[in-house]
Amino acid sequence: IVKKCDGLPLAIKVVAGVLSTKRTRAEWESIRDSKWSIHGLPRELGGPLYLSYSNLPPELKQCFLWCALLPSNFVIRRDAVAYWWVAEGFVTEVHGYSIHEVAEEYYHELIRRNLLQPRPEFVDKGESTMHDLLRSLGQFLTKDHSIFMNMEYSKALPNLRHLCISNDVEEIPAIEKQKCLRSLLVFDNKNFMKIYKDIFRELKHIRVLVLSGTSIQIIPESVGNFLLLRLLDLSYTKIQKLPESIGKLTSLEYLSLHGCIHLDSLPDSLMRLSNISFLELEQTAIDHFPKGVAKLQQLYNLRGVFDSGTGFRLDELQCLSNIQRLRIVKLEKAAPGGSFVLKNCLHLRELWLGCTIGGHDKTYYQANEIERIQQVYELLIPSPSLLYIFLVGFPGVRFPDWLCSEPERKMPNLGHMHLNDCTSCSVLPPAGQMPELLVFKIKGADAIVNMGAELLGKGVNSAKHITIFPKLELLLITNMSNLESWSLNTWNLCGKSEQLVLMPCLKRLFLNDCPKLRALPEDLHRIANLRRIHIEGAHTLQEVDNLPSVLWLKVKNNRCLRRISNLCNLKDLLAQDCPALYQAENLISLKRLYMVDCHNAKQFRMSLLEDQQLAVHVVTVGADGRDIFPDESLYN
Repeated sequence: IVKKCDGLPLAIKVVAGVLSTKRTRAEWESIRDSKWSIHGLPRELGGPLYLSYSNLPPELKQCFLWCALLPSNFVIRRDAVAYWWVAEGFVTEVHGYSIHEVAEEYYHELIRRNLLQPRPEFVDKGESTMHDLLRSLGQFLTKDHSIFMNMEYSKALPNLRHLCISNDVEEIPAIEKQKCLRSLLVFDNKNFMKIYKDIFRELKHIRVLVLSGTSIQIIPESVGNFLLLRLLDLSYTKIQKLPESIGKLTSLEYLSLHGCIHLDSLPDSLMRLSNISFLELEQTAIDHFPKGVAKLQQLYNLRGVFDSGTGFRLDELQCLSNIQRLRIVKLEKAAPGGSFVLKNCLHLRELWLGCTIGGHDKTYYQANEIERIQQVYELLIPSPSLLYIFLVGFPGVRFPDWLCSEPERKMPNLGHMHLNDCTSCSVLPPAGQMPELLVFKIKGADAIVNMGAELLGKGVNSAKHITIFPKLELLLITNMSNLESWSLNTWNLCGKSEQLVLMPCLKRLFLNDCPKLRALPEDLHRIANLRRIHIEGAHTLQEVDNLPSVLWLKVKNNRCLRRISNLCNLKDLLAQDCPALYQAENLISLKRLYMVDCHNAKQFRMSLLEDQQLAVHVVTVGADGRDIFPDESLYN
């Protein structure tokens, strides 16, 4: 089987994806002896690539081919593509799961089979891309009824069912003639400026209409003729209003208006879309949200909703028992009620809570406003099913009690915690005692000067030891303008240090824009699996020392950094805009050294062992802060 892969990494990966679903020797022999190509298939697309497709279940074949229709290097987002597949009718219902959960499982199965490549910065594999060869395979297999149209190929087919138009096509074809069309996808094409009324009369079978990033300004009333339309994406367009006829789209399940900055109102008829399950309204000019959300019982994903006084009120959320992803914005407008508004949202997986942050003065709310906002947040207690929490622009002086007092009991499954621009909170929640937390991000917490025991909490107890952050893989600390000290000291938790385990799964640390931070934590060396560190904008930091597990280090724009020492397993060092860096010590495993705009680069190299051989050694100037070398990302 390996010989048939001809030494190609992609071929080996996709065949491994097939073999991983087989459990017996006979099944592996069947794979070895099966048909690895079809007549007419170009050689570079046959063999392992075709095998990986042909062994997919029928429903996954449709989903794979659909992804191949997207532009090259297109970022495939799990939350969006799941809805696209549902709208196309590709997803089979499974008892006990919502149809969107089944679609998300399809997505993850394509990743497991290496047919989609997850972007490594997303620990949950929430974003991915498709290799160009696999994309070409999919387009070859669907060439009779589906087209990705670009400058090189602009010829339409007579019985076209799926059409994707790239952003470089200057003349948009006469789409209204494609009467069999089921899906039309146009991404970021500024030449697409107008929708002709005839389109909505002729394209009677269309299910999916994506016009994201186009220049259209008006949606005609005739859109109401699209009775079979299930997905409408108008994100980042120039539309100023939606027609009342939108309420006639009784089949519509997905509507995205994200980034429509000229859209300032919503028609009341929107609340008649009883089948809607995804509604996205973030980054618009809408200042009033109509009442009636409680009637939309199929809502699974609601983004950009806000309290509107005479319109939508937060207590309507009590009626949304099926909601799984919820983003509430402009919480400064909300008034505290007498009940816990999320108490019936028993399946909630993602919760995003935000207030408006204004300009450079982040804390412009009056004291009485802050107290009212604080009360609103206290009532937004999520269910134990929660996996993601985002607090963005929280102006309160203390985090909500449900986040600070035994959060591991209230949110035992939480995997991602993002605290962004919580400018006035001086004490962090005890995230270290969250048993399932994978990602923790703290950004723009201006009131925090010292970070230590309060973040670690009391850890997670087991029979033999206490573990701090038992599953954390990625830690991001950014834009902490007043942070001076950071401690991982755990002496107060356990009598003997060997009884305590510190962040056993942490692989990556990102430290950015902490200009007053004096030193890295002394106990950072205790984190046994920490492999990659990126430090940028730490202008008071003078030394990076004693990190035996680290393999990759990037230091950039750290004005006072002088010395890097005792990183005995370090293989890759990228230093940029560090004018004081001159000394290296005990970097005995270093293989690749990149130094960009570092004044003392020669002295630093001389401080390495005389007989130390570097596979790569590059010194250059003039990058002006740009990343110019390969493997410069923390996530590679």
